[in-house]
Amino acid sequence: GGALAGLVAGTCTPLVLAKVSNFCVRHHVTATMTNILCGGGVGTLVGALMHLSGLAHLLGVLTGAIRSLLRLGWLVSPEVGSSPSMPWPVRILGFLQNRWAATISLLPSFFFEPPFLRAREEQCSNQYMPVPLGFGFIHGCIFVYGSKIGWYHSFFLPAILLEMDSAQMGEEASLFGAIDECTLVMVCAGICCGNLILPLCKQKNPIREKARGGISLLSWQALKTNVLCGDFIEAAYPSMERSRMINGAAYIAAGLSSEILLQRRVLSTAYLLLPAAIWISNDSWGIGVACLVAFVVSLCGTLAANAISVSRR
Repeated sequence: GGALAGLVAGTCTPLVLAKVSNFCVRHHVTATMTNILCGGGVGTLVGALMHLSGLAHLLGVLTGAIRSLLRLGWLVSPEVGSSPSMPWPVRILGFLQNRWAATISLLPSFFFEPPFLRAREEQCSNQYMPVPLGFGFIHGCIFVYGSKIGWYHSFFLPAILLEMDSAQMGEEASLFGAIDECTLVMVCAGICCGNLILPLCKQKNPIREKARGGISLLSWQALKTNVLCGDFIEAAYPSMERSRMINGAAYIAAGLSSEILLQRRVLSTAYLLLPAAIWISNDSWGIGVACLVAFVVSLCGTLAANAISVSRR
């Protein structure tokens, strides 16, 4: 059943434990037997019920469906989805998928199969549904916006974990993890690098010099952490809130890099050394170019914003 089965079992276990504990107290069961029933019996009971009822298998299938949805892959093949012998939910799902593919195919080929972003032909046809150009850009902007308002730990990170759970050989990494690496980690690294190359304060003002030292220290620490550990994206938020140009550059960098990732279905993850994140990817060229785009665009936006700000003082 994977992670979803573990979550359901973890939710049910305290409820069953409370019932068993109350039963033992009410019927004067000895302390030793109560410990045995609560410590080993409850877990065995919950696991057996989930296995025998088929719930664990159902949750494993649901995990696979969520993974396909996140990667915009085919949940059922077009032939299976159109077969009259299939159950009606499968036929409805197949109909919706086929309508999506038919609608996208009405667009000029450049808008859903740009040659410079195209993944391997067999993957596009057998595993993934076509997506229009610009769909990945929206994904990247949503990631940046959502990270500011608390969606990361409530939605993005659980989605990454579910996508990576029980994946097949060669697909252990995550599309959302690759988007996380580019739209948040590399964008933050670019902004922090820009603050180091061209600091905001140039005057010999003690207060501003102290502020400049704080920004530089934070930027240096964040740059090291993002490149070496794939984390600490919050360090870019003060700069993004201070300057609309930096904020806009961050969204553009996230959108462009996500477009590359989604069109090529690049899989990777954050929370790793940058070379390691590229090495584990199914498309090292794609993740490398996407990271470079995210870093360079956010870096240039930060340098331009800081240069304008300094020239006005």
